[in-house]
Amino acid sequence: VKGIDTLDSAYPTRLGRHGTLLTRNGHVRIKSGKHRNSFGVKVDDECKCKTCQHYDRAYLWHLFKANEPVAIPLATLHNI
Repeated sequence: VKGIDTLDSAYPTRLGRHGTLLTRNGHVRIKSGKHRNSFGVKVDDECKCKTCQHYDRAYLWHLFKANEPVAIPLATLHNI
């Protein structure tokens, strides 16, 4: 079985609030320092959400580290 069913679940939004993004290859903990220099690297190459289309991992890392309020809705939007 591939993937998980997130219908009617708080799981994807909870993860987004805490800086974890869901991808086809597993979880991405965007607060990890390894994403600091991930310029031009999408969260998930196959994802068509607004977050993946407009922002890279380095920018999302910066938003979470700077405690910018916009980080949470961007992560949540991606996860759902």
